[in-house]
Amino acid sequence: MAQTFRLKKGEILFENDKIIISDKVNRQNGMTLLTSGLWIFYGTVSVLRYMKTGDEFLLWTGSFIGIGHLIIFVFTLLRSAKSEISLNDVKSIKVKQRFNNSFLDIKLKNNRLRRVIQVEDIEELEEYIKTYYGGLTTK
Repeated sequence: MAQTFRLKKGEILFENDKIIISDKVNRQNGMTLLTSGLWIFYGTVSVLRYMKTGDEFLLWTGSFIGIGHLIIFVFTLLRSAKSEISLNDVKSIKVKQRFNNSFLDIKLKNNRLRRVIQVEDIEELEEYIKTYYGGLTTK
């Protein structure tokens, strides 16, 4: 039985043996990598300016900005952007909500995470997952 859930910009289709997600995750990941890379560069330049001027503000802000965005950069690389996921590859499926933002986390068996954001009817999706994929939500 195929079931479709709408996103703000796309949709999720649950078929018998696979999940098909159509959203703009590749574009989002690219923008995140680009902006984090620029902030890492800025942080590095600030630390190098500290070495020249001795101003500790440049050292601490540059270090904080650079390391923070390096962490974001690495976590973005560890996420999956697959648009078609076989149920054999799924380790767990969870519906989560943080700060009024609801999203679907699909953890794959290779320990990558596929996050689907901006789900419109999160309650209906959560009920569907509990009903049909209850065994995958326990981990």
